[in-house]
Amino acid sequence: MSDTSTTDAVAQDTGDAVDEPDDDTGPAIAIYAQWAVFAILTLVALIATLQFYFSASSAIDTFVTDRYRPLFRAGFNLVVILACGLGLSVLVRRLA
Repeated sequence: MSDTSTTDAVAQDTGDAVDEPDDDTGPAIAIYAQWAVFAILTLVALIATLQFYFSASSAIDTFVTDRYRPLFRAGFNLVVILACGLGLSVLVRRLA
């Protein structure tokens, strides 16, 4: 009989001795870091897109005749909008 009481006492001591910390800051910090990276990348992408847009418009003015400029600008604007929408949708899926 003393063996079972000793075994029970050891089991209780083992269960009580293992205290795992309830530290949930790791996942919260990772989420905040993802949002920070998302904001920084969005700002950089906006600046780069504007610079690229004006450079491409300038190149269209230089290399495309007056007759076809509106068509090239419309196509270019459509490509920019689609690329931005695709990139943002991928990022939002990863964050959600």
